[in-house]
Amino acid sequence: MLTSLITQVDLSDKGKMYRIFLNLVVGLLIVGCQQNDSKKGILTEPEMVNVIIQLYLAEENISRISVDYDSMNRLMPYFREHIFANAGTQDSVFRKSMEYYMAHPRRLEYIYTAVVDSLSLREQVMPNEYSQYAPPK
Repeated sequence: MLTSLITQVDLSDKGKMYRIFLNLVVGLLIVGCQQNDSKKGILTEPEMVNVIIQLYLAEENISRISVDYDSMNRLMPYFREHIFANAGTQDSVFRKSMEYYMAHPRRLEYIYTAVVDSLSLREQVMPNEYSQYAPPK
């Protein structure tokens, strides 16, 4: 197809040849550099933020219970299963998503920035006894 296109185009003019080459390179760069956000099996950034926040809160709630570390590790899979079910996803999809976002550090930074901001706001709005915003006793 490319050879038929070249035979149809008069390439005797160097300026015309340069413009065609430049357009071809720019077109390939645009197509090659586009990010496909519709990755199948990958959670979106807002979904990742929500799941990570819920996982963090579950770990925090478990740590408040006076149980030893081994018992906490036995309880966490049940919490994780419940969190993933509420988010409408599975552990394997979450892991695949984490691998994807770890390969894309800017997106991962955005996710964790949103997680920290959300948790900070949550702590300011609903302080608990461990919070720096809690009223003095």
